Amino acid sequence: MSCRYYKILLLILCLLPFYAPALAEEKKIAVIKEINDSLKTNIIGTSENTPPYVKIIRSKAGLEYLINDFKRIRNYIVFDKVTALERELSKINFNDLMLIAILTQPMDNYTLNVKGVFKNETEKKLEIRIDYSHIRRNYDIPPRKSIYYHMLVIKKNDLPIFLKATNLQNRKALASNPSIFVTGRLLFWKYQDLQLVPLKIQRKKSKIYYIKGKQALQLEKYVGKVVTLKGKVSRENDSPYELDLEVEKVVEAK
Repeated sequence: MSCRYYKILLLILCLLPFYAPALAEEKKIAVIKEINDSLKTNIIGTSENTPPYVKIIRSKAGLEYLINDFKRIRNYIVFDKVTALERELSKINFNDLMLIAILTQPMDNYTLNVKGVFKNETEKKLEIRIDYSHIRRNYDIPPRKSIYYHMLVIKKNDLPIFLKATNLQNRKALASNPSIFVTGRLLFWKYQDLQLVPLKIQRKKSKIYYIKGKQALQLEKYVGKVVTLKGKVSRENDSPYELDLEVEKVVEAK
């Protein structure tokens, strides 16, 4: 063997230890059990797209803390669900196993998809990979929001755990959003925005519409007048009786 080839072979042998970890850097961890569902809260409204968060539970005490958080949602449907969930999770042997709880804030129309749990051999950590998305909808009466969860039971370890969440494209619902006609008195609100207040307030029926930004400036000349506006609801607030309006046309002003 020539001296040149000997040097090349020696160089390859020297570099092998650096390449070997890269080949075995990552390994998918076996998930022993999965539980996923949602808990309907008493919060009414729609939400912006928000990533989930993770809680790591390695003991019975940690599980009790999680369940007590759920029990603070006071309605009968949730009570039955939480009782069943508590019964199922109490079977976990925390001497050998641990629980990963992926949770959301109260949301509507939310999708949570777990891709897997991966162990990074080089950095000595676990990484949970998920996809999530939220579909924005327009409602006459917004629904109650839900806490979405996905529980994973894996073998117990003391490695740090990180959540890698990928936000799938935030989609607007394909459901039609027809134009509406609303009549009321146009008044100043705050931050130079306007509000359209019904002429007659009826409890649990009347709605207030908010006109914001550039459109509010264009409609300032109608403040104090009774107007009929044509437009579309652009966003629901936490109250089903307060809506943001995207104005298409001033039909009448007097």
